[in-house]
Amino acid sequence: MSGNHTAGDLNMVTADTASSGYKYQDPDLSPDGTRVAFTLDWPALPPSGILPDVPPLIRQMAIIDLEPRFGAQPSLASQGASLVDLNDLQFRSGNTQERMRPNVDWQKGTPRWLDDDNLVFWMQTSRGARLFRTPIGPGFQNGDATDAKLIYREPDDDLELNWMFWEHLSPRVSPNGRWIAFSRYGHTDADSLHQSTRQSIWVCAVPAYGSLTSIVFPVTTEASLCDGPAWSPDSRKLVFYASLDLSGAHEGYYTQEIFTVDFDTTGYAENGAVELNRNLERLTFSPPAEGSSFVVRNQEPAYSADGTIIAFVSDRRVPTITLTERNIWYIPADGSLDPRIAFFSRSDDKAPLFTGGPGREMLLTSSLGFPTEILDQIWQETYDQYAQDHPDMNVLQVRAYADDVREELAFFENVMSHVYLLSNW
Repeated sequence: MSGNHTAGDLNMVTADTASSGYKYQDPDLSPDGTRVAFTLDWPALPPSGILPDVPPLIRQMAIIDLEPRFGAQPSLASQGASLVDLNDLQFRSGNTQERMRPNVDWQKGTPRWLDDDNLVFWMQTSRGARLFRTPIGPGFQNGDATDAKLIYREPDDDLELNWMFWEHLSPRVSPNGRWIAFSRYGHTDADSLHQSTRQSIWVCAVPAYGSLTSIVFPVTTEASLCDGPAWSPDSRKLVFYASLDLSGAHEGYYTQEIFTVDFDTTGYAENGAVELNRNLERLTFSPPAEGSSFVVRNQEPAYSADGTIIAFVSDRRVPTITLTERNIWYIPADGSLDPRIAFFSRSDDKAPLFTGGPGREMLLTSSLGFPTEILDQIWQETYDQYAQDHPDMNVLQVRAYADDVREELAFFENVMSHVYLLSNW
């Protein structure tokens, strides 16, 4: 351990302090490497205008410049973050045009850069989660409003009476910019798994702005759980996590492993006639510890920029019944070696994403709070400044003041979830 985390250079991309415990999650880096998109709690960066008396219990999306932040900040706005402020839109459900108010009513998640000027994300509708896109140009700033355009419309959405809701989640854009992978499942009752179909990985072609995609197809069979697709750098493989019934096992829903499938190696992707589970490979093997009833969950895989390793989130270090002790692990891209720790803290570590920067640089989220090295730096700066401003104070008094400042910032461990930049691990 290097203080409160494993060895490596760790910098904060978000560094505000909110006792409300805001969670910043799902980071993604723009192709030019300058901006990070992520999700946040609604009150962390509210839209302009008249605010509701009770903040909506939905997550919003925001953009922030990618730069290390070493000191505590009062808010996201003070760090230059910009809310993705979506205009109201019309969504056709059967023959009815429904008005959607994205900033008030509808949950959003996993913003992913389509290119340097556009985001893809999922947003809830009256028919389930759907994929949308929105323009976010280089001059985009907080207070700017933008339009959301639907990417794929389920055939069932045209039915006036329909009891099946389809969920499109976890979009990820291929590096060549042509395809969007996502997970899909249906249900008649969102509160009951017994009323759900199983889940699979699908791919759609990226349509022109304002148009619906005309090519959409599955690339895997269905499983109890099948989610979190990510692309290889050459856009010819997909990595994802799934329950073992994907590969024919009868273990069921609980254990989650990392798998890959080939994509577009047959030349049939253009018309959707692809082979399901093409060259399906299981990369992780995580049986429960002897005598333990806890299963291991491996999630959120991501390829390195050179395609040689895959990072993922796992609770394999301390399997529990909660998702609060996850850490980031990695394996060779062919799964030839056992997983090794990439990043570990005493908190919940998630969402690894390689940036292509030196030192195997990656974005991640964690609730570890301020890294020890930043706390040490803040302590020293506080000590020096306070000693200069108060020459009448003795060393013990100055030290006590710096200790208090450090302790106050250390309080935010396991209170907030921030976005970090890790390298040289």
